[in-house]
This record gives sequence, C-alpha cells and structure tokens, in this order.
Amino acid sequence: MNRIFYILSSVIILSTSISYSQEAAIWKKFTGEITDPKIPTLFDYSYAGYKLGSEGIPDQFANLKTFNIVDFGAIPNDAISDQVAIQSAIDAAEKNKGGIVYFPKGEFLVNVKPDKTNPIVIKSSNIILKGSGMGKNGTVVNMVDHMLQRTPDEAEWKVSYMFTFISPKGENAKTAIAKSVNEGDFTIEVADGSLFKNTKYVQLEMPYNLIAAKEALKGKEPRPHWERLLEKGVMYIENHEIKSISGNTITLQDPVINTIKTEYNWIAKPFYPLENVGVEDIFFKANFNDAFVHHKDFLHDNAWSMISMQRVANSWVRRCKFSNMTGAVSLSNSYASSILMLLIEGNAGHKLTNVAESSRILTGLITDNTTSGQFHGAAMSHRTSGSVIWRVKTPKQGWDSHAEIPKNNLVDRYEASKMTNHGGFHGNEPHHLEGLTLWNYKRVGTPELNYDFWKLSGRGMYWGFSVVNPIIVGLHGSNTTFNEVNLGYLESLGKAVLPESLYEAQLKFRLKKTPKWVTSSLREWEKMEKQ
Repeated sequence: MNRIFYILSSVIILSTSISYSQEAAIWKKFTGEITDPKIPTLFDYSYAGYKLGSEGIPDQFANLKTFNIVDFGAIPNDAISDQVAIQSAIDAAEKNKGGIVYFPKGEFLVNVKPDKTNPIVIKSSNIILKGSGMGKNGTVVNMVDHMLQRTPDEAEWKVSYMFTFISPKGENAKTAIAKSVNEGDFTIEVADGSLFKNTKYVQLEMPYNLIAAKEALKGKEPRPHWERLLEKGVMYIENHEIKSISGNTITLQDPVINTIKTEYNWIAKPFYPLENVGVEDIFFKANFNDAFVHHKDFLHDNAWSMISMQRVANSWVRRCKFSNMTGAVSLSNSYASSILMLLIEGNAGHKLTNVAESSRILTGLITDNTTSGQFHGAAMSHRTSGSVIWRVKTPKQGWDSHAEIPKNNLVDRYEASKMTNHGGFHGNEPHHLEGLTLWNYKRVGTPELNYDFWKLSGRGMYWGFSVVNPIIVGLHGSNTTFNEVNLGYLESLGKAVLPESLYEAQLKFRLKKTPKWVTSSLREWEKMEKQ
C-alpha cells in the first residue's frame, strides 16, 4: 500500500475538549473530491448494522402477538426461579411462529442453583425479548448463579451464555463460484443456482489457502509461531442477503467484501440464520464478584455471560444494562445486525462485546463503567469483515481483536486508555488483515510511544498486536506515536478530523442523507448515559 503521512505535530497535548482539524484528505479521496494516488481509498464500511444501516430497528411490532412471562408463571420480586416460565413463554411464541416475550416491571430470577448447564434457548425467527426499561422501576433479570460446564473438561471459553439465540439449520449444501469477482461487486455467478431457490441468504467461503495468505500479508514477514497461517494459510467467510437470482447469477443486497478468485476454490452455500430476533429494555444483573484474573478458570472466562446470538440476520440487542458479568453480548456467524446503546457497570470481568465470523455488524453507543474495565473491550475477530465499532467508551481498557484474520473493519470514535487490549491464541494470529481503520480514536491513558503494529520479536509467543497496514486518522488525546514503517496510512496525528464519524459520513454519502435512526439513536443515547 502507498503511504503518505499528514502529521500535524510530534507533540500531542491532552485536551479536555475535542477540536477538529480540517476535513481529512483520505475522506476527500473517498468522495472523489481529490484523486491523489498516494492516498489509499477507504473501504466502504457503511453497510454495517441492522438492515445494512439503511433502516432503524422498529419501535413497534404490531404484527407480533405478546406473550407476557407472568401468564406463564413468572412472579416478580420473589425468591423463586422464573426460568421455566420464561422458557415456556418463548416456546409458546415460537409455536406461534413469532412473538414478543414481554418482561413486566420487577426482578425475575434465572439460573438458580443449577445442577447442569441450562441456558434459555431461542431457536426461531421473530422472537423479541422485551422488558419494561433498563432504568429505575424497569425490568431486572437476575442471573443468580453461574453457568456450569457441560463436561468437566469443557474449554473455559465455551461455557454457555445465559440467553442463547441459535438457528437450528446449518449450512450444508454448496456450489462453486464460477467466475472471479472484484471487491465491491454486487453479483456472483455460481455453478448451480438452483441450490438457492427460496433461500434468502448466502454464505461465501474461501477454504484455507497458502498463496492467498502470502498475498494477504502484503509483503510482511510472518512471525514464526503463527502455526495456522504458516501451515494452512488464510480463509475468508462473508454472509449476504440475496436480492435476486437469475439462473446461476446471484445479485446481492450489499457488495462483496473480498476479491474472489476462482483459482482459490471459493464456494457459495445457502445460509439459514434466524431473522428479526432481538433483546431490548432490560437490566441484566449477574453476580460475578471476584477480582478478575484472565483465563484463571471457566468462572472468570465465561460463566457469568448473558446474551449469545449465533447465525442471526437483521437482529439486535439494544437499550440494555449489564452488571457484574464476565461477558455482555456475543454475535457469531451472523449478518447485518446491531448491538446498540448498552451500559456496563459493577465488577469488571472478561469481555464487553464480541463479534466473530460475521459480516456487516454494528457495535455502538456503549459505555463501560465497570470497576477496572472489562478486560477485553468491544471486539471484532475470527474472520469478521465489513463491520464497525462506533462511539464506544472503555476508558480503563481498549478495543479488541481476538486474531483469526478479520478484514476490512472500522473502529470509529472509540475512547479508550489503550490502543487495544487484544487477545487470541498466538497460533491463530495475525490479529487483523488489511482494511482496519481507526478513525478519530481518543486515547485517555498514559503515553504510548513508538507503538508497533507488526513486531517481529518479543518475549514468549505474544509479541503484541499484529495488523497489516492499518489506517489511522485523527487519533488524539494522550501522547501517542507509531513505528510508521508498519502503518498503511497516517493522517492528523494529535488532532481529530472531519467528518467526526466515518461511519455516519459514509452512510450519509451512500444514502444521500443521514438516516433518521442515526440522529434519534444519538439523542436517545445521550439521555441514557445520564441515567
């Protein structure tokens, strides 16, 4: 990648208020105002989120019947478990082919003295868990005890979340992609289009490939202990909604994220996620009270975690509060969904939010007020692509990428004490391939000098964050400098740029106007943060 550096000053002064520099040159390149070949072209991140960012999450669901958990035996504010009643209400809504599972005001208890792992499971589309508000006099769901391991040797990070959304139908049938496709194209040609008759979604996959891995590193030398990359290469996965099919030609609702080369044996598979599932307006209270120790055991890693969504599309978690938990929300193998407006408080634990093996996910408007900060902040990892972390505050920690080669993701208006608090097994690194952009990142911690995104030496097997040619624009706050050799592009170090939010600006540029859900969410979030 060509490199050009627009560095305003090598000395950065921490300020309590944000002052903005001029409009970023790289933004002008994206809009076509300038054509400087030395400036890279930004990836279009604007398709992240529910309905690809073009629509807001509905406020009303008139077509869905309401199933009040009280009608199924739940009793607020007593000492008896309400879990059976909650699951029964969900089961009834699923039998009805959809419904709002309503939690009235008061506190409801789940996972009381379990003798086995027993998550509340949602496995149908159009199921919404809706409370009466996350604030005072709202709905509280109290996870009394921790989740249990399925077997004594179950990996600590695999322990179930309390509420688990999962599509029961996996991706089995497959067909080859017949023609090469450029990043940004909207159509693909497959060998057998009949596989997608009456199918709404498609999953595109490139199996592990060593040649593609060499290309992905852009000439950078791999670390010697990156076992998976060195032995197998890289693989890519991206999910899409189908707009139309004509013979073997599939037109997509959103553009292809990766350049697809037929010689790399790309395949297409029908994809069957849950649709229109959500969680909103609930205060989730757990009881993790230990001083957190990273990877100490399953209790510290995952046993007090709340909401997991696996294989979902056009779905969401919004307007919720979490306290004393190891993990708030996890999305995996999902598409075009949003995690929005979350407040995290109480004793700090392992994870904030995590997005893995997913495409076009928006994680935004989140504040971590826990004691020492969730050890890992908002995260995108494990082949996640085309996704955005937007206006998140983790003032005691940093954002996270848990390795396994995510690509083309944006961290937008993030506020943190660290550059990252990255994780992931060393054998699965690097942490991120090309296309990572940090836009108007604000650091509030101690100075970070000569930060290196591609160290080739260190103690043990963990040598620091590893990213292929990141783009950093408008990073400000605490004194921060970089090893510029391992940057793809650097502009306005020490002073924020315009546009203030790249995600919002790209969304407006694509849709020709700012969608109403953005402005209304920002107004609502400002009120929520004051609660």
